[in-house]
Amino acid sequence: MNTFGATDTTGLDASWDGVVIPERVRNRTSVALAVGDSLRRYVPQRPGCYLRTSCDRRGNEKGIDLQLQDAELKRIDLGWGLFTEVYRENDTRAFKKKRLAKSDGTTDWMVIRPAFRRMLSDLLSGRIDGVIFYDTDRLARQPRDLEDLIDIVEHAKRPAVGVTGELNLINDADRHMARMLCIMALKASEDTSRRVARNHLADASAGELTGRTPYAWNPDGTLRQDRARIARRIYDQFAAGRSITGISRDLNEDNIPSPRGTKWAQPTVKAILTNPRYCGFVSYQGKHRSEISRQRDGWGRVLLGEDGLPVLGRWEPVVSKKLWADTQLELDHRRLLGEQRGIAGNPQGANYRKYVFTGYLRCGICKAAMSTKRVACRGHVIYYCPGKGRNACGKVSRRAQPVDLHLESLIVEWAKAHSTQLPTRDEAADQTDPAHTLRTRISEIGARKRDLTSSWAKGSESVQGMRPDDYYQALASLNAELDRLEGELATHTPHARHGRARDYEGEWRTGGLEQRRALVGEIFSAIQVMPSGKGRAPFNPEHIKPLYLH
Repeated sequence: MNTFGATDTTGLDASWDGVVIPERVRNRTSVALAVGDSLRRYVPQRPGCYLRTSCDRRGNEKGIDLQLQDAELKRIDLGWGLFTEVYRENDTRAFKKKRLAKSDGTTDWMVIRPAFRRMLSDLLSGRIDGVIFYDTDRLARQPRDLEDLIDIVEHAKRPAVGVTGELNLINDADRHMARMLCIMALKASEDTSRRVARNHLADASAGELTGRTPYAWNPDGTLRQDRARIARRIYDQFAAGRSITGISRDLNEDNIPSPRGTKWAQPTVKAILTNPRYCGFVSYQGKHRSEISRQRDGWGRVLLGEDGLPVLGRWEPVVSKKLWADTQLELDHRRLLGEQRGIAGNPQGANYRKYVFTGYLRCGICKAAMSTKRVACRGHVIYYCPGKGRNACGKVSRRAQPVDLHLESLIVEWAKAHSTQLPTRDEAADQTDPAHTLRTRISEIGARKRDLTSSWAKGSESVQGMRPDDYYQALASLNAELDRLEGELATHTPHARHGRARDYEGEWRTGGLEQRRALVGEIFSAIQVMPSGKGRAPFNPEHIKPLYLH
């Protein structure tokens, strides 16, 4: 007798005597061999619909609406329930990637498509139980995006069906077909990008106005006199010694709208001051530029002709070539002055506090990158979590000075522990290190450039009789040589720490802003700033959590 209840074992093999098989198990449907076909029979009751157009010049979303009509017909034909959510991405490209800084301090390149990512999240969470998309080329043009959707479809075991065909990503054969179609769409996008970039380079070489229309011109290249006067005002005030911050403040006080109709900010004013188009030079930073310019002024954007001279545009300039060149000289001078203040340890050096650790500090709560600003009423600089406007919490802030001093002490300790043996005087006198030779050469050419631009701006005797074309050709040659040498130095610097002598402490104490930032990147992957509680609590080093790379 079975103490747990009688069980009818009639017809079962004797070896199953005493084994109780629940009724719900015995009546369960057997596993289907054609797994994909069985899953395809699932009928979603809360489906979602993903629609996308690459370009909508009129802004009426007509293409999206037509796709939605076809998707509704497909939903009715499949017998699915009403759409729970329609994910519309109008005038959104699925090919071009953007560089993004991740919360852990690393960098990634992704296609920015918020509605697509929201659709993936809803499918994974179960808010929607199926997806209808218009076509594979509307769904994804980067294999990474398609694979993200396939991963979720395989995990959730819910269908994703196209309108224009019979593809269903729940089936492995259809997934492989979608991958091939995505690769073909990617190739088509890359071919188009190459042709468009080549046309832009040809137009720029011919002196045409390419790319986004600058602030002071109409799309057809004619000058907007009202905005041209504002641009001249910006150049004149900067030449008179006005700071970029002061210029933007004056424009906002006069209620003058910025190029995008909002308030003026430092980057907007600086973009006008460094744009070569305002003096008639052609600007080109497109795909066919063979080298990345490391010049911090506007000269790195100037397109040079075969003769080495700047290509002149066919539009009416706003300022003279000399005023624009003098502006670049003044920008470079102010940058160097800020770096010198930082090296000297001046507590009022804005660049020293504002830029050395920018990009490495992370909010200890939400892991967002922290920003920097000067609190005028208190006379000091703070690091702060930017808040919800930049997908952050805004709950952590700290005075910059104690944080900087604490991090500097950590860097000095790390440098003492990791510095390798320096070469002897005889070895140092040989100066065989390629990086040392390149730095010396860069310093020499930089001095020649400063002497040339300074003499030209002051009208010194050394440049009397020099024609403007000769001056610009000489300056362009120096800039090109600086770009080449700095590019070579960048290839040597990462290998300097492998098998070569490194005086990290000396590099930190005597290095410039860029060298210090490079050293910070060699030591830390990120620096987390933890909350200190309510009120003005004293600085606690335990609230600064550096993440070391080594």
